Amino acid sequence: LLFTAVQAFTIQPAVTPTRVRSVNLFMANDAQAEAEALREKARLLKEEVAALSGTTVEKMDAKAVEEKAAAPAPPSTGENLYDDQVAEFKDPLSDNMRAKLMREASTGLDSEKPQTNVILYISVVIAILVGLAGSGILY
Repeated sequence: LLFTAVQAFTIQPAVTPTRVRSVNLFMANDAQAEAEALREKARLLKEEVAALSGTTVEKMDAKAVEEKAAAPAPPSTGENLYDDQVAEFKDPLSDNMRAKLMREASTGLDSEKPQTNVILYISVVIAILVGLAGSGILY
């Protein structure tokens, strides 16, 4: 019993350097093996898609390369754009959308024009009704 109590308070040595080195090699091999397994799964899935679409993997790859090459290049101004320069402004709204927003804004919800306070009128009506109905109870 005394021996176990003494061992409870002793510091056990950490993992030896040779053990750490072998764990690192194992992890590296594991990651490489996992990456290879994922590549194999991707290849099998690509073959399955090709079989379902009635074509070959090579034709699918060639089509993807053609689509990528045919994609329009981003517009270029012809010169470099530096930090203190600003790109040319392009209006994000079309004319139709701008007209629709202007019509919506002119329907009476204008922040510049004063609005009637409907809540005040409703409160006054309720106060009058309570006063009339509660004449025998309130006073």
